Amino acid sequence: MPDLTGQEGAQVSIADTFERLLSLEDLDEGFAKIQGSSDGFRSPTPAITDLAEVRALFAQLAVNHVRQVRDFMIDLRWRDATLDWVGICEPALRSLRRAADKLELRELCDSLDRFAEALMVAQGVGGGPIDGDRRDTLLARYDELAALLPQAFALDLDRTQREAVILQSLLLQVPEVKKVTLDKLYAAGLTTLEALFLATPADIAATTGIDADLAARIVDRFRTYREQVKSAAPDATRTKERERVAQLTARLRREHDEYERLAQAWTREAEEKRKSLRKTRTQTLLDLQVVLARLGEVDRLKELERLPFERKVVHLESFLEEAREKYMAQS
Repeated sequence: MPDLTGQEGAQVSIADTFERLLSLEDLDEGFAKIQGSSDGFRSPTPAITDLAEVRALFAQLAVNHVRQVRDFMIDLRWRDATLDWVGICEPALRSLRRAADKLELRELCDSLDRFAEALMVAQGVGGGPIDGDRRDTLLARYDELAALLPQAFALDLDRTQREAVILQSLLLQVPEVKKVTLDKLYAAGLTTLEALFLATPADIAATTGIDADLAARIVDRFRTYREQVKSAAPDATRTKERERVAQLTARLRREHDEYERLAQAWTREAEEKRKSLRKTRTQTLLDLQVVLARLGEVDRLKELERLPFERKVVHLESFLEEAREKYMAQS
């Protein structure tokens, strides 16, 4: 496959072009612009004529373009993916294939064709979760894509970061799960969602030494989470997840405002209510962390972690407003 990393000592400055291309949602439009097509577009920089530079720009643009494909494959690795994802991924894959063909990236074109064929086979079998041979074939074909274009298709770091947040947030929502419980679970190798989806209360109690009743509550929490994920069909703009973030943020605002109001009352009753609200507020925040991690907002979660509680709420409200404006602009 031709080099997608670009060449040192480029003859023209491409910084401004990057800024414009990376904001585009449509890869065909972006490719037309880096080609300098005759549609009237004029780059603020000199024309890019070096093919290696064009391919490097293509690779960068593809990162955002196939974001939904990465989301699908992360769900597939977690055994949560359903066929609803196929229709969401197909348009991005088709336009990427057209652009790759124009750039004569033959290996990438062939790999995209094989992945598209695996999607068609999976879709033809019928509804429900994608599992068995269908899942194995899709994972193998996707690994080929990740090897050819890791900038756009690599999953490991993104998946690991999301999974760590979801795993810990779900565990901390279980009453009586403390740091010592987390340490025992992790030491026993229960460090992935798949491991906890498959574990039984007896397995957890035997391998970790924790109480059987607590082990049962942990299993119930992960089973409930998995059923919730399976019952929520995805869409291209992740509408349901964003609606869930909005609901939880509104709840967090109410809980925090009440908590602050009670701080003004110097009574034992008010203090007891504040203790209860502190726990409730924490549970709501853990719910938010799970949804945001599923959306891939890991960097945002890191930023939230550093903020005092009032600013956490304000930050979440700002995020929702930005997301609303973004999707309204696309509609």
